[in-house]
Amino acid sequence: MRVIEWPHFLEEALPFGGASSAITIGVFDGVHRGHKALIEYVATFGEHTVPVVVTFRRSNYKKDRSPGRKHLGEISSFNQKIAAFESLGISVTIVIEFSESFRHMSGTEFLRILHEHGKMSFLAVGSNFRCGYKLDTDALLMQKFNAQRNIPTAIVQVLTEGSTTISSSQIRAAIGKGDLKAATAMLGYPFTIDLAGVSVLPAGNDAAYGISDHGRILPPPGRYSVFLREIIDGKSIKKPAEILVDGGNLIISGYSTDACPESVEFIP
Repeated sequence: MRVIEWPHFLEEALPFGGASSAITIGVFDGVHRGHKALIEYVATFGEHTVPVVVTFRRSNYKKDRSPGRKHLGEISSFNQKIAAFESLGISVTIVIEFSESFRHMSGTEFLRILHEHGKMSFLAVGSNFRCGYKLDTDALLMQKFNAQRNIPTAIVQVLTEGSTTISSSQIRAAIGKGDLKAATAMLGYPFTIDLAGVSVLPAGNDAAYGISDHGRILPPPGRYSVFLREIIDGKSIKKPAEILVDGGNLIISGYSTDACPESVEFIP
């Protein structure tokens, strides 16, 4: 899968000659069950159409324009998100940094760029999706704008788990109060923390990973049963363990600072 930064996309467009693209847009923090249903629309749209995801490097950009709104942290790392896109059949991911220039772009201008630079021939968005300056463009307006250019637009209804709408916000809320069973049900897989690049400090005979320092969410303080994923002799191995969450840190007993597992998978 190709990962293309937004400025490069504006200069060079998509690197697939004359092929058109099927595109979906979103933050996709956690890549939960609802996200997967949306991505499947573009991944299976057409044999000769390039499936593309347009996403943001950070999931908490909304906090930047809502000063009173608390952001609990990101569910997944950027690398986890990219790996999920690739596993779902996406060929290109276009990554946007939420800059001042992008912040003031209208939703219809954003669509025009995707049409002209990305040769967009199909768009899929969630029914609650909005984009553009001050969220000026909702899913219905996107569909109308694209219809004038003969670009079909699928508006995909949100999924629910019981009576709860599946969303990244609801998953963060569940993790934040320690309801890992609910978070797992909405994600469609166990909540997993990627430890790659996370700062680690010695804590006696243990190792403390500064998860919250990297803008990532943790469940409430306490002890949790987990699987640690390690690479041993070139193979990925999962082994059961117990970890401690304390003060924004994830503490693993018996680990040195130079023997970092790849990830921690919480057992719901």
